[in-house]
Amino acid sequence: MQTQSENKTIVITGTASGFGRLVVQMFAEAKWNVVATVRKDADLDIFASLENVTTLKLDVNDEAADLAFGELARQQYGRVDALINNAGYFQAGPLESTTMDQVHRQFQTNVFGLIALNKAFIPIFREQRAGVIINVSSISAEEGFPYASVYEASKAAVLSLTEGMNAELSDFGIVVKVLLPGNMNTNIFNKTERAADTVADYIEPWEKFNAMNTVRSNPQLTADVMFRMVTDGNDKQVRYYSGPDGEAVPRVKHLLGQQWFWEEFNMRNHGKATPLWESLMPQPQADDGDTNSDE
Repeated sequence: MQTQSENKTIVITGTASGFGRLVVQMFAEAKWNVVATVRKDADLDIFASLENVTTLKLDVNDEAADLAFGELARQQYGRVDALINNAGYFQAGPLESTTMDQVHRQFQTNVFGLIALNKAFIPIFREQRAGVIINVSSISAEEGFPYASVYEASKAAVLSLTEGMNAELSDFGIVVKVLLPGNMNTNIFNKTERAADTVADYIEPWEKFNAMNTVRSNPQLTADVMFRMVTDGNDKQVRYYSGPDGEAVPRVKHLLGQQWFWEEFNMRNHGKATPLWESLMPQPQADDGDTNSDE
């Protein structure tokens, strides 16, 4: 166990790059103790220069390791105050061409592994009557883009799971929140697992859709919201959004109503965005920096 201090401790999964890596650095600079997880041995030294960060290897697909990780994390600094479930990946392609093995693996990482990690830390937070849990979903859980239906289903599960957890754990002083990032400039798109054998009919419309979504925001926008979710002391708000496009969705839905929003959104996804949609929905802020994220 590391030398115990008065500083609070946070556990963050999926920290080799992107949101996770950025927010580890933010919490370390804020004098928190950080337990960061990575999937590969090669990444175990990425935070070596930060004295108050311990990096541990964890494959979130290993549910037994997930369920034991709460106590392992607590042993590092003698306490745990917050958890960010950031690890995940993106499986893309038409559902018809997606294998059931791909579906199962997408849910294993994004949903079942995340559930196991929540189960690992809930007893710790319940016993101490305090703790913050952040589960990372996606703006696609609220919108339904084409060629990402399995990924979106997994992130919609995270959204619903989090709201249920928030309701059942609030009596124990545990605050559970969900983050819905907009379109961010991260390596999640470079590491996309594509549908195995795409039916020819889908290739042209899929390429056209992808060409419409090449502008992405700086992932620091999401890391900033992650940090705020843990530290703002707000136990009333469950859903948080990041990026100009992500933050606009609930406002535009409220303005148009669910059906009108869907009609406008669906037209946009087919390359027929109306002037109304263009006036209401901001584009991501173009990011010219490095892409670096597992999620």
